Amino acid sequence: MAFRWIGKSQDGKTVTLNRLEGCPVQTPSYATPEWAKNNSDIVRVGAVLDVETTGLNQTEDTIIEIGIRQFLFNRNSGEVIALGKSYSSFQDPGRPISAEISELTGITDEMVAGQHIDWNAVNALLEECSVVIAHNARFDRPFIDRKSKTSTERVWACSHKQIDWSTKGFTSSKLELLNIYHGFFTDSHRAINDVDALLYLLSIPEAGSNKPYLHELLNNARRPMTQIVASSAPFESKDHLKGRGYSWDNINRFWTKIIFKDEVPTEMVWLEETVYCGPFGGLTRDIALVDGFKG
Repeated sequence: MAFRWIGKSQDGKTVTLNRLEGCPVQTPSYATPEWAKNNSDIVRVGAVLDVETTGLNQTEDTIIEIGIRQFLFNRNSGEVIALGKSYSSFQDPGRPISAEISELTGITDEMVAGQHIDWNAVNALLEECSVVIAHNARFDRPFIDRKSKTSTERVWACSHKQIDWSTKGFTSSKLELLNIYHGFFTDSHRAINDVDALLYLLSIPEAGSNKPYLHELLNNARRPMTQIVASSAPFESKDHLKGRGYSWDNINRFWTKIIFKDEVPTEMVWLEETVYCGPFGGLTRDIALVDGFKG
């Protein structure tokens, strides 16, 4: 599909961006409280979650801000029915925030001083949800799982990995750029702002199918996944593996990739023909739905 830029003028010379105020999700005309009550069998509760942290190390760094917003959705169509409860809070990390993180997020030592996340409140929100969504779940989930047993028992979905943005005409899957491509902007790298931006984005119907992006995300979140471990792969195949989306595990010394389970046969053919030039020499590990994107 050709590149899309929502908000472009008819003559193609300008693009108009609007600041996102709150979370003005697009909902279907039938989505009334009465309809939700009468159709409770297909209405589910989800949550969009985002964290800001002191750094990228999921073992040594810590959360400095969390944002969560619940929403009701039609499990069949993927349409957002209504917004739900929300929670946001700073967290004092107990050590100075680096200048780089403060510059990125706008969060300072003064803002977090003496602040603490109420994990009972977080757990209460997550317990009501059938799915928890983050734009980079592989980053956010390990930080939450360290603090919340409820999180470890939930199905997580990743709007970065489980929506094929490229086939929809978008050259980047970064949230800030997807927002701009869709005609709006927000104060990025603040947890609740990113939460509202993502939930609004997911409620927008895609071109062609006219189904919200959330529909594809939920369908993919229900598909079992498998980890491919390309152990003993020849050194000269590293560029092929990297180009195919494999990442290098420096601790265990192998290339690995997580794909949908129904894609494994095709991947095995590629590995045997391109990497091993013979029988597959690695292993596969099925991942339970509740274990997706865990550290």
